Amino acid sequence: MVVRAPRGGGYQDRLRRPPMPGPMLVTTLAFVLLALLFALATVHRLLTEDGSIGAAVFFATMGVACALVALGLAGCRPWAPYPAYALAGLFAAASLGLFGAITIVGIALLAWVVWSLTTRPAREWLGGARRLR
Repeated sequence: MVVRAPRGGGYQDRLRRPPMPGPMLVTTLAFVLLALLFALATVHRLLTEDGSIGAAVFFATMGVACALVALGLAGCRPWAPYPAYALAGLFAAASLGLFGAITIVGIALLAWVVWSLTTRPAREWLGGARRLR
């Protein structure tokens, strides 16, 4: 005779949030990586002899913006896609000035963010349906 624990029912299934969709998880991790890179660039600009304070402030601002987007996406905030679109658009526009591989990376980031946050699972996960599993 085998005794098994019950699998369904109970409050655990109702209180648990559904898992984050895969493409949205990759987007969140990309913004975390960008925030870490901007933090590293800020520290580098502050520690170098000829580093300008303006560049350090710019890198710190971009790092905080990337961290805000990552935290908003990870926290399932309904407003989170809008700053993600704006920041990815800013990166794509800034990369257009340097034609080459960085242009492809900037435009690819914008395309990925737009695609991953407009898929149906991402919209349902972020959107109005507050149905807890």
